[in-house]
Amino acid sequence: MRGYKLQLINSSSYNKSLIRRGRIDFWMDKTIFTNWYYNGSRLRGGKQLYNDAVIELILMISHVYHLPLRQAQGFMMNLLEGKGIDLEVPNYTTLCRRRKTLDIGKKLSHWNQKESIVFSIDASGLKCSGEKEWMRKKHKATRVRKFIKIHTGINVDTRHIIFNKTTSSRKHDGTQFPDAIKQAGNKIKIILADGGYDFKSSFGLTHPDVKIIIPPRSNAIVDHNTHQRNTAIKHIEEHGRARWKREIGYHQRSLVENTFSRWKTIFGENISAKEENSQQVKATLKSIILNKMTDLGMPKWNRIYLLN
Repeated sequence: MRGYKLQLINSSSYNKSLIRRGRIDFWMDKTIFTNWYYNGSRLRGGKQLYNDAVIELILMISHVYHLPLRQAQGFMMNLLEGKGIDLEVPNYTTLCRRRKTLDIGKKLSHWNQKESIVFSIDASGLKCSGEKEWMRKKHKATRVRKFIKIHTGINVDTRHIIFNKTTSSRKHDGTQFPDAIKQAGNKIKIILADGGYDFKSSFGLTHPDVKIIIPPRSNAIVDHNTHQRNTAIKHIEEHGRARWKREIGYHQRSLVENTFSRWKTIFGENISAKEENSQQVKATLKSIILNKMTDLGMPKWNRIYLLN
């Protein structure tokens, strides 16, 4: 046996799902028009004119169609005019200001309804500011480039994002592990993570029945508390790291890396917001959009083994 190749087995349905992603069809609940303006309690200071749902709707349109806030405002105005709806659209400054205060942290829980999930977590970087590569090389620009980290956890079986957090680039991956486990709740069956999450404390965050698959460091030693980690260390010492990964199913973790690849292909590697709350809102909205695209359809592959 010389290896294998992957064959796409749902080419027709996946092709149709890609086409549906580009359709400009809008089905908006009538309640959003009746509740377009804010009717809640008023506080001292500036008046809040629009409901959060309106701000969220326009921001999602801006991310799907890659529109700056000014163009997103014009797009929404034209959409309402075409439907004959006489409502005032929030201007771009309102969208920018209200984006910082949107409370959408629980939106991803919609895709976290299944039991016994295989949860995979990782982190990647997004460019926040700084000169472009060509400018830096041509003009010797010295402006410091800034990156942020986006920590993402997915349900391996459905490929949905169920945890999302943005932090500074200096935050270690393992610092977000407790929040990720808390948000995923008690529905986890297996946790997959890379060596950046290899801390003894990581193995005490869940129920003992939860299987935690994290490759131990090369200099890891056996202790008296973390049984699963000790088992991995002994297995690697006896049979090697590659065999341990293959037998325990560690390579499923690559699906979260594929999620980052899809993210950056669709939305790009940059994030325009400079303020931390705005960055978190943008990341969460993009995660929601990516989950909806996943619901439309994903490719399915069949492994074909090659014989000598």
